[in-house]
Amino acid sequence: MTSTTAKLLGGLFPSLEDYKSQIELKKFRIRYLPKTLSFLLCLSACRAAALSTTMLTRRKSSIDGTKSERSRRRGESIGGAFTDMINLEPTAIINKSTELLHERFLRDMVRAACLLSMISLCLHTPDTIKMWPPLNYIILVNDILVTLIFIGEAAATINQNGLFDNQNSYLRDRWYQFEFFLLINHILSCVIHIYEFCSIWFPSLNFFYYPWFGALRSARSFIFLRFIRSIVRFKLPKKTIKLIMKRSSQQIQNVTIFFMFFVFSYAIMGVQLFGRLNYHCVVNGTDPHNVTIADLAIPDTMCSQKGAGGYECPGNMVCMRLELQPQAEGFYGQFSDFASSLFTVYLAASQEGWVYVLYDCLDSMPSFLAFFYFVTLIFFLAWLVKNVFIAVITETFAEIRVRFAEMWQTREATSDHAYTQKLEKDENGWKLVEVDKYNRAHSNNSLFLHTIVTSTVFQTIMQLLILANAIFHATFVFYHDESDQIRKVFYYYVEVGFTILFNTEVAIKVYAFGWNAYISRGQHKFDFLLCVGSSLNAIWILYETNFFTYFQVFRIARLIKASPMLEDFVYKIFGPGKKLGGLVIFTAILLLVTSAISLQLFCYVPKLNRFTNFAAAFMTMFQIITQEGWTDVVIEILRACNEQAVPFVAIYFVAYHLLVTLFVLSLFVAVILDNLEMDEELKKVKQLKAREQDTIKTTLPMRLRIFNRFPTAPTMVTMKKVSSEFPLPKIRDSFTRQFADEFVETSEDPMQEIGLKVRSMLSGKGPSKETRITTTIRHVGQLSNKTILTSILTESNRNRALFSESNQHLANFTRSNTSSKHGKSGILSATSRSRTRGLASLKGKNMVEGFKENGDLRPEDTARKVEKHGEIDFKAFQMKRAHAEITRNRIEEEMRENHPMFDRPLFLVGRESSLRRMCQMIAHSRHSYDQNDGQHRKNSNKYKQFHDLLAIITYLDWAMVLVTTLSCCSMLWESPWPLTGENLIFNNFYLQIAEYIFVLVMSFELTVKCIANGLFFTPKALVTDVGDILTIFIYITSLIFVIWMPTHIEINSWAQLLMICRASRPLRVYALIPHIRRVVVELCRGFREILLVTILLVVLMFIFASFGVQLVGGKLAACNDLSITSRENCTGLYDVKLFVTRLEVYGKNEAMHPSIIVPRVWTNPRNFNFDHIGNAMLALFETLSYKGWNVVRDVLYIRHGAWAVIFIHIYVFIGCMIGLTLFVGVVVANYTENRGTALLTVDQRRWHDLKARLKMAQPLHVPPKPPESAKVRCYLYDMTTSRWFKQTFAALVVLNSLTLIIPWNVSEERDRKKSLLTCTLFSALFNILFTLECLLKMIAFTLSGFWQSRRNRIDLIITVLGINWIVFHFLFQLPAYFAGGISEWKRLTYTYGYLVVILRFFTIAGRKSTLKMLMLTVVMSMVRSSFIIAAMFLLVLFYANAGVVLFGMVKYGQAVGKHVNFRNGREALVVLFRSVTGEDWNDIMHDCMRAPPFCNWHPGLSYWQTDCGNYVGAIVYFCSFYLIITYIVLNLLVAIIMENFSLFYSSVEDQLLSYADIRNFQLIWNMVDVEQKRSIPVRRVKFLLRLLRGRLEVPDESDGLLFKHMCHEMERLHNGDDVSFHDVLNMLSYRSVDIRKNLQLEELLQREELEYIIEEEVAKHTIRQWLEHCLKNIKAKQNNTLGKMSSIGSTFAFPQQDVLTKGVFLTEASPDEESLQGERGSGKKKASRGNSITEIVTEAQKKSVKRGADKIKERRGTLRQMQMGTYDELEEVEEDEDTDAEVRRSSFEYSGSDVIQMSHEKQLEDVKTWWTLCD
Repeated sequence: MTSTTAKLLGGLFPSLEDYKSQIELKKFRIRYLPKTLSFLLCLSACRAAALSTTMLTRRKSSIDGTKSERSRRRGESIGGAFTDMINLEPTAIINKSTELLHERFLRDMVRAACLLSMISLCLHTPDTIKMWPPLNYIILVNDILVTLIFIGEAAATINQNGLFDNQNSYLRDRWYQFEFFLLINHILSCVIHIYEFCSIWFPSLNFFYYPWFGALRSARSFIFLRFIRSIVRFKLPKKTIKLIMKRSSQQIQNVTIFFMFFVFSYAIMGVQLFGRLNYHCVVNGTDPHNVTIADLAIPDTMCSQKGAGGYECPGNMVCMRLELQPQAEGFYGQFSDFASSLFTVYLAASQEGWVYVLYDCLDSMPSFLAFFYFVTLIFFLAWLVKNVFIAVITETFAEIRVRFAEMWQTREATSDHAYTQKLEKDENGWKLVEVDKYNRAHSNNSLFLHTIVTSTVFQTIMQLLILANAIFHATFVFYHDESDQIRKVFYYYVEVGFTILFNTEVAIKVYAFGWNAYISRGQHKFDFLLCVGSSLNAIWILYETNFFTYFQVFRIARLIKASPMLEDFVYKIFGPGKKLGGLVIFTAILLLVTSAISLQLFCYVPKLNRFTNFAAAFMTMFQIITQEGWTDVVIEILRACNEQAVPFVAIYFVAYHLLVTLFVLSLFVAVILDNLEMDEELKKVKQLKAREQDTIKTTLPMRLRIFNRFPTAPTMVTMKKVSSEFPLPKIRDSFTRQFADEFVETSEDPMQEIGLKVRSMLSGKGPSKETRITTTIRHVGQLSNKTILTSILTESNRNRALFSESNQHLANFTRSNTSSKHGKSGILSATSRSRTRGLASLKGKNMVEGFKENGDLRPEDTARKVEKHGEIDFKAFQMKRAHAEITRNRIEEEMRENHPMFDRPLFLVGRESSLRRMCQMIAHSRHSYDQNDGQHRKNSNKYKQFHDLLAIITYLDWAMVLVTTLSCCSMLWESPWPLTGENLIFNNFYLQIAEYIFVLVMSFELTVKCIANGLFFTPKALVTDVGDILTIFIYITSLIFVIWMPTHIEINSWAQLLMICRASRPLRVYALIPHIRRVVVELCRGFREILLVTILLVVLMFIFASFGVQLVGGKLAACNDLSITSRENCTGLYDVKLFVTRLEVYGKNEAMHPSIIVPRVWTNPRNFNFDHIGNAMLALFETLSYKGWNVVRDVLYIRHGAWAVIFIHIYVFIGCMIGLTLFVGVVVANYTENRGTALLTVDQRRWHDLKARLKMAQPLHVPPKPPESAKVRCYLYDMTTSRWFKQTFAALVVLNSLTLIIPWNVSEERDRKKSLLTCTLFSALFNILFTLECLLKMIAFTLSGFWQSRRNRIDLIITVLGINWIVFHFLFQLPAYFAGGISEWKRLTYTYGYLVVILRFFTIAGRKSTLKMLMLTVVMSMVRSSFIIAAMFLLVLFYANAGVVLFGMVKYGQAVGKHVNFRNGREALVVLFRSVTGEDWNDIMHDCMRAPPFCNWHPGLSYWQTDCGNYVGAIVYFCSFYLIITYIVLNLLVAIIMENFSLFYSSVEDQLLSYADIRNFQLIWNMVDVEQKRSIPVRRVKFLLRLLRGRLEVPDESDGLLFKHMCHEMERLHNGDDVSFHDVLNMLSYRSVDIRKNLQLEELLQREELEYIIEEEVAKHTIRQWLEHCLKNIKAKQNNTLGKMSSIGSTFAFPQQDVLTKGVFLTEASPDEESLQGERGSGKKKASRGNSITEIVTEAQKKSVKRGADKIKERRGTLRQMQMGTYDELEEVEEDEDTDAEVRRSSFEYSGSDVIQMSHEKQLEDVKTWWTLCD
């Protein structure tokens, strides 16, 4: 904003004050004063927002510029128009250099006009004008002046650019069109306003003015966007804007469609499951069309008929269907039609007010239907699908950040104060000095003071003073008596003392640093501002007003500096303030614009007080953003509007709620996550640190190192004397056991095991069966002696290789000798074509050359190569890990040998005792299966997930999981209700049996594990971590309870504490299942960041709580009779109206409304107060969850005015909208970091996502096209696979679902019989069309081809069900009618019918790829979050059992009632699930805090004999539950959604292989795998690779070597066996990426190992083929020479046959030549023997070409059947092994003429050269 605009704004507000001074105070009533103050404060907020917006502006470098051409046309899309609107540089201002338009005064005048127009619009309401009638004329004059200014501007623009002449003309430019629209609205507003005056001044004209005419000026609110546009100036590249808008809008559109798909699904299910919920309990004789308040039950209750499964009315009332209007029913909670159900589902998905609909359904229907419907609705819509929006916004924001990083970077010159050091030259030269020292050396200030203020002692003292100040003010308590004022004066003087101290600190710092150096730092600026504000607050007059109390309480923010970790975290979050500040300003602008629009739309609605003025409208729209009570707000507005406007009003507020909750709030999460994002280089560094942390520690844990304190005592044995009778010394028992005991011989080489793992991982198979078989050998003679000695030598060599760098390769070459002597241990080297290579194979040839002739190593050759900059020694991590493991094992073995008590369970059981072995067998046995067995591989893969689930824990642990689950189920039936105590455990025999069984089984489990593994001082002890300690705690508490079994349990007694500890039994599953334990561990790893966020929020709450105590402490108490305003008159009794119903019925809130007589009491509000810091922080913590803040706002406004309202709004905005998003961001960041994805670079993350996509990719189930001879089938095939056919039946699915817009039940036939019949008939017709679709596909695909697709199977099953429904519903009605059961039969067929239609609707997700991908995102999120959900359920189960003990008998109150109580575990689960969604959890907490004297209690009563709760227990219980579950655990679902969203729905630019590439591979695979066996012979891989296109294409001409490597990799990894779909796809993915960039350390090492082996073997194979080719040429040359000699020798009577025979022995003939010789020897139809070798070769080439041509013809016929075009390069591909060798040779051969012309000498030279190189 320019200085002129600032002056204009500065002059605008004083002018309003002048107007206020001219108002006569007599004409104002006191009740309008708060509204006026609120209005003025809103104007101040507008001014502050405008000034804050200027902080983000950029100075325009040059207004004058060249004219840029725009290529927009009249038919351009809306996206292009929106792109032009985003570009904030208007065409004329950018391209036109007109003096008139660029006149600074005119621009400032236009800006002022925009601001004045917005202000007049906000003031133009009937209630505001009633406060001061002359304001109506001022508004009219202002509007006319503003409109004239805009008309003048438009005229100047038209004069300059034309009206409709070119692209930049007034009516063709996007921004000018927007300005023209605003001009029309201003003119229309002036006309309406003048018309209103004419109707008042000239009644004779009979002008009728309706108040709703004013709603036409609501569009003027967009003038504020023009004002912001005139201030903010930054240029964005138009092409980039279009790219981002295209991508983000498409993603947002698809996600919105996906969200609406679920909303529509639940809407139609709600219509059919619940229908009309209008049955109420009423008194007898009630007229259902004219219901009064006296006819309803107290409270009003839904009901069902007897036997229907719902609530049955008491005997004096009946369950009657009431006929009420939608306005009376309240719209929310209705399922009578599709529109009402859709509205109800959306409101319920916002988790606001949904429980009341649930309770109505529970009372009207069977409970299982309501629970299933609403629990799944909350889980899918509120927790999963809506979080997809966060993923979309985060992805889009990340892209905008990357593309427009310069927008967030300052272009101003860096200040000198931004540096901490400077270069300074003195007599000793240049040196770095600190900035403070530099300033100090050039100033005359005291060096002594500077040293003091920068010392740690001084800073610590000041931090302690700040803490003391905060604690002192937190001790103030209001007692509502005369002592409050006295103590307040005392606290005032203490505050003055603290203020003097802090002012002295500032003065000393200013003197020590100097003013310029002091004020240059941001921290000092903040301290100086606090000094000034707190000094003003020290003045008693201002201290009483509390205007400057903010400065006093914000001193505590300086404590953040006390913790460097907290300070760094705060800077990391809020340091980049432009993004977060810009988002806050954007939210404020959105609120201002929408509030102005809503103000003009609804200020004229009668009996609606939420939009009477701008302040009320702003608070209403802000409340909708927070979602607290927003459903009540919308219902109130809908009830006030007329029936015709209800749909439009509902759409307006639903759209606004969708915008602000799913987009704006997601932007806050995106900004927080962006601030927490790490740099790419930092990610790599943290990856290395994570690898180092994963390295096994070389030291034993503390519990084992305790044995080092005891002297060693190895076990010694005495050997028998031999025949020579000489004495032998004692030797260690461990040494003799190597030769006498049984031992297990495993693979001796860890490097060989790594090689096996590499092969198994890259081939997609598990380890071979042979490698997992262990051989047990006992010493039998000389053979076992050799084996033992060999193993000892091998182990020694391996240890030397690990401990010595120079000899690290010795073990590899020793291995090749030893492994060959042991059968299956060397299976890899026996089956592979080359030697097995471990880690050392990366060295390649240099390693071999490092050996001398005698086998020693050359130290100079084994030195490490100089690594390139940035490269990482990947082997070092594995070597270090192996070294640490061996060292640890060695230490453990030494400990076991030297300490006899080591590894002895309980110091009693022997190491090798039979009892321990038996217990180990019981404790360690688990499920195992072999998925590599060729015979059962298919079945094992089919049930792989089931086998993996069984194998995660041992059988004993599975048994304990089962027993624990059954015990937890039995605890759910324990209840203090009824009062007879029959459901208490000590009175119920069956519950006691379950308790005894659990204790006995757990005792057996712990005993077996203690004997098998030891308790504490053994390597694999039972107690090693916190989870094991929890196990022991649960066992001890259960055992004590079983032994004690108390029958008298008082509140807050040890027995009740024991019951609460016993309730932690479900947490036992945490320690049993490792995956659930991992969830807890991951959460605990991020405890530091979560703790930092918690500390920040506590500091924030403390600041606002202190301010609240200072502001409204002791001032919120009032009489419960609102008509009494003074405490002296608050005595006696009065009538209180009871809450009866939410329905709008006759007599409500009138004299006939039921009421009771209660005494008048002067008290604080029920749920909160600010009398001391504890209650204030509790109230603000409840507000932090958005719950109850609107109640706090209303109470503060009524009892203390508008200043307190601003206080609570600021806190809600900062604490909730920013503070809570910190929890989301931190939990998401920690989750991704613990999973390793946060530390991945961009390329590594893309590879991570690609692997997951490839893993889920499957071959397409598309049947082949029929042959051309079957013309009908070909036509049907083309038709059924066409796009229009699929879209047509997708539309039919939607239309079929629309038949469920009304309930299908028998009761609906009475009201809408024709409509119901029409819907069922249409549904039957659609089912017939779906049957026709299946028949057409069966004919086109054949029955077997149709059955291959899963979607076709599902469609067929649903179609068969639909045909059955048609038969049952329409044909069997007549027999049912005569049988007398027509009603029951119709009820059955209606239910059957709508279930079929609903199932059909869900199939639409598979017909659209976008919905399918997003559905996969949700499904995979459910799968991956299954253990998180299980962990959350176990925690909820613990809280439910504890809640029964603490609050089982709390009497009913405001929240606790029939549906909300802790009478048993099942009811408690429902209450806690409601609390997870945040639905009035604070009200339930306050009801459970009830303590004497507000309940029945006296000493000696058990907790089930009293109706009291627990005050402290309720606070700890509910606050900890809400904090852990809602703030932490539920945010893990957001993290999982975001991770899976990037997996399934990333853009093409972000993918290494797009879905189109994978789809192309699937199509090509189906062409090769004609029989669809999911595997093909390895020889067909070459044929498959030649057909690929896109990113997977491998052109032979440009990269033939890569083609050979890929083919050889498939052959080598699978040993000539068939290769699967994923084998080829994984190989292609590895070959299509840069593995050095995309792969992580271990995977990169394994891949490079394999590729090195492949390259070496291909190189050897190539050289071998080249040598064979050279020898073949030599042979051909020799044979040619011999042929010539034979022709010459024939003249000398030399037999030709002998010559040819001699020529054969020159070299070994190839198979082709042998076949040719065989044909030649037959003598039939062949050339004579006198033919030369050249002729024979030529003839062989002709035959080869002929044979190839025949195969090509055959292949073309096959390709024609598959409807795939042939390619020229396919002529070189052969499928049999003979032609494979031919193809390989042809790729290395020369042409025939070149071969013949090569000289014999040249060939010999080439051979000699090659052998020389090999040597």
